[in-house]
Amino acid sequence: MQLTLHVTNQCNISCKYCFVEPGPERMSLETAKAAVRLGMKGTDTTGILFYGGEPLLERQLIYDTVAYTADIKRESRHNFFYKMTTNGVLLDEEFLIFSRKHNLTIGFSHDGPAQDDCRRTHDNKGTADLLAEKIPLLLKYQPYAVGMSVLDNSTVRKAAKIAKFLYRSGFKYIAMNLNYAAPWTPEEFEILRGEYEKIADMYVRLTKSEQKVYLSPIDTKILSHLKGEKYHIDRRQMAQNQPAIAPDGKIYIGSIHLNNPVFQIGDVISGIDSEKQKFLFDRGGELAPECRECAISSRCNYAYGHMKSQNANITSDISPIHCAHERLITPIADRAAEKLFADGSAMFIHRHYNEMYPVMSLMEDM
Repeated sequence: MQLTLHVTNQCNISCKYCFVEPGPERMSLETAKAAVRLGMKGTDTTGILFYGGEPLLERQLIYDTVAYTADIKRESRHNFFYKMTTNGVLLDEEFLIFSRKHNLTIGFSHDGPAQDDCRRTHDNKGTADLLAEKIPLLLKYQPYAVGMSVLDNSTVRKAAKIAKFLYRSGFKYIAMNLNYAAPWTPEEFEILRGEYEKIADMYVRLTKSEQKVYLSPIDTKILSHLKGEKYHIDRRQMAQNQPAIAPDGKIYIGSIHLNNPVFQIGDVISGIDSEKQKFLFDRGGELAPECRECAISSRCNYAYGHMKSQNANITSDISPIHCAHERLITPIADRAAEKLFADGSAMFIHRHYNEMYPVMSLMEDM
């Protein structure tokens, strides 16, 4: 099981597209310990993702939780792994030394040249300058840290520049997600199409030159083709094994449903209501009605599992923006993959068709 611990709802900056409702809530160490014990049941490995708000506002809680798991590991040999997503403002060498010691993987949120447009301080100042020295410091200790950005309709013209900024800054793993809550227009989607074409060209160029880079808009769609029907099976299993825990200890089927009682499946003291969890995942495992005739439903990231509550009823939460995005990005990624395959790119073929690639790649970089 992998737990997402929302250690706080507080944050030290304001991001225009954040889905977490800000508030004073903070997780206690007792709640975190109870979550850890719950996550150990029925497995010999437990993952812990520290999330917020901004998790580094609760640095001591992270230290204490990891120390608690270290004690458990010594006594029981139960394995733990750790992740954290941060805006980076409070990142420093002390925490990075700690993260390297305990193999805590960091996802670093940064919008590159759109940073000051979307991620500002509470008094409305830009944050790019605050983070200028954080990226090289992070990559010094974690060369495989993930650079994470959000593509907003207000900054869509900068999408390719964001990808280039993160790569040139040293990130080998780059995750780019759309702000689906934004009021996208058809004109903005046409701009996004052009930006994705540039990102695909960047992906092809780097791969041909034997550079290791993961670009989520392209790689995710390539994976969906290679895995076929197993793509959604794996995604659903991953979601089922990653409940989100609010600061007060209530458990939800995922972070996006935090604080919605319809999607609460228990709490860290009484445990998980397995019947309700199964009911919700069975509902999420049904192909949405609007997706049944779609040619790319087997590859779509939103055909399954996207639910909302309406008058206590559970309905599909697939918007026209979800559909438009999947129909836009899929052929662009396919053309990039076809070009690399036709050219016999050794890096592309090795990476996507050799099951031993992750291990061999790691050994090469050691």
